[in-house]
Amino acid sequence: MEIVSPHDPEARYSCKPGKAEWVGYKDHQTETCDTGGPNVIVHVTTTPAPEQDIAVLDRIHDALAARDLAPSEHLVDSGYVTPETIHRAATTHGIDLLGPVRVDPRAGEHPGFTKEDFQPNWQDRTLTCPRGATSPPWHPTVADGHKRISVLFPRAACRACEDRLKCTGNTGGRGRQILLMPQHLQEIQTRVRLDQQTDPWRQRYAMRAGCEATVSETVRAHGLRHCRYRGLARTHVQHVLTAAGTNIIRLSECHPPGTAPPRNPRPATPFQRLCRNISTTKPS
Repeated sequence: MEIVSPHDPEARYSCKPGKAEWVGYKDHQTETCDTGGPNVIVHVTTTPAPEQDIAVLDRIHDALAARDLAPSEHLVDSGYVTPETIHRAATTHGIDLLGPVRVDPRAGEHPGFTKEDFQPNWQDRTLTCPRGATSPPWHPTVADGHKRISVLFPRAACRACEDRLKCTGNTGGRGRQILLMPQHLQEIQTRVRLDQQTDPWRQRYAMRAGCEATVSETVRAHGLRHCRYRGLARTHVQHVLTAAGTNIIRLSECHPPGTAPPRNPRPATPFQRLCRNISTTKPS
């Protein structure tokens, strides 16, 4: 990674297409979302700006587990979620990782059937399409450095199918090709992609909106995105202190029922005073 600032050699450039671009670092916050009390930030990780979210998740879980703070369920955004991370979180720490799995990026090329519509036979190493055609035994392959399974349906079966254009997405007569993950990962991906289309899943995941509110609070009220130090280690100190200050404010505003001190009423705004004057003014 190239140096982009002579003032801070550790700062790096990153961007989110269509959203933001910056030079600096990235802050990953973990907060509680239990009912019956204030939500507090329990862990902060600081990384170089271009480091992918998914690369940080294992470190976050290891740190939480080391402090006996590993949650039973962890709500994250899609940048942290793959079948691999769901599997590792469950097997390593017993954490149910809840977040949307990315949909098939090529689904638009196959509007008729998605990968989830095909039925695998793991014993025979074959795949059956929704129209009943069964593929020859599949073959192992490697994609993006990961073990995958390549399934290719025969041309003759696809050419004779009335849904060929909707399924294969081509006019050259080629058979449908599908890339599967190893069984334990493919089953996770299929299950989550189906679950995340249901209302119960959306209701569970809706709780994560509180995290977005925390990001807004730390950014707008406490200047989180204004880096006051140079270097990754010192910037991490700022992130930790910001989280601690946020927690102090939240805890100070939390009182047992019936014990909250009285608050002075807020002064009326100019618009409220104008409305009052209008309502009290009698016509002549």
